[in-house]
Amino acid sequence: MRSKQQPITPAIKYFFKRLEKQAHQIERQVALEHERNQPVPFDEVENFFRQIMTQNIFIFTVGVNGKPESTILSKAIFSMNKVVRVFYSTSLNDDNNGFIRIRPINSEQRIVVERLHGHRPVPELLYSSKDQCHIVRFMVRWMMRRIDWSKTKLGNLDLYKRVLEEMHLELERKLMLIDEGEEAEALREEYRKHSKLLSKNHIKAPR
Repeated sequence: MRSKQQPITPAIKYFFKRLEKQAHQIERQVALEHERNQPVPFDEVENFFRQIMTQNIFIFTVGVNGKPESTILSKAIFSMNKVVRVFYSTSLNDDNNGFIRIRPINSEQRIVVERLHGHRPVPELLYSSKDQCHIVRFMVRWMMRRIDWSKTKLGNLDLYKRVLEEMHLELERKLMLIDEGEEAEALREEYRKHSKLLSKNHIKAPR
């Protein structure tokens, strides 16, 4: 014969409420620990720099003699083992050496952009984000202020030509799908402007 069950008292309710709360806290801690052990995605950042460093793009830097000079990106950017370095000074004087370092920190689940300048430099945090796109945008703004436009010519950049070709094809696809109306006319105008841009850069419209 089954023994008669005891009633659920307020004390029992309180005990299991506390037990439930602590169990949820432990679950959250385990989930956070698991997330901290996951590598922070960094491939888009690496691919971005590896692609642009193949182009004839020049930025102003400080050369070995300590004077300003124009440096092609392939000599200013180094990417290896999930770390990207962009040198803005290669002076023989260690106190004037400097570069930007971009790297993921898995334990903090973020990517940091740091400046290291001088002899035995202490990293200076410039920016951080878990979003690779935000990191790329920050570095694009940083580079735009240093582009040497006397040597950097858009029409000579193969990657730029590929971008224009892809944009042209995308506009053509949109035109084929869209109905008549103001939006269609605006798209056609954009297509005409883009066609002139292709012509200006001596690029044959892709088919």
